[in-house]
Amino acid sequence: MTEENRKKAILVTGVAGVGKTMLAKHLQDLGHEAYSIEDEKGMFEVHRKGTKEVFDGYDVTNPEHIENSDWICHVDVLKEFLAKQKTDVAFYFGVAANLDEIIPFFDKVILLKASSEKLQERLMNRDGMAQEIGSTAETRKMVFEWKDWWENEMEKKGVIVVNADGIPDDVAKKIIGA
Repeated sequence: MTEENRKKAILVTGVAGVGKTMLAKHLQDLGHEAYSIEDEKGMFEVHRKGTKEVFDGYDVTNPEHIENSDWICHVDVLKEFLAKQKTDVAFYFGVAANLDEIIPFFDKVILLKASSEKLQERLMNRDGMAQEIGSTAETRKMVFEWKDWWENEMEKKGVIVVNADGIPDDVAKKIIGA
């Protein structure tokens, strides 16, 4: 198979609340192969920060738990998942503490970047939702503490930046165009 005929896997990432899950579903609705890999069974595991120890009893609404944990993508599980890609181009949405380990498996990396106002609005819509980072005032504050630093780190890696402030259809078009 020539390089131009090889299937393309696109990683779409961004901070909590930027719209990754919503956009994966929207692309699916438009007929594209798209996955929210954070929702794939066995793909991710929460470890105690800096260790390989599973963080039992992890609570995504507890700021202390968030600060002392890493959201780890299992590289072998990801590789198996990517090998099952059906179409020429597929979109994989997610973020992980070990992102540097998984980036090499993708042909392109797109960073969804929302304004602080839009991100705040989306995170506020998570109020009271179980198992969603940013669903409490304390965890929203944590997302904003990471936002600029993390987005700058991603941009240094040469990712494609897509403004995620628009309606899903407009943002999806930008992702497809990138």
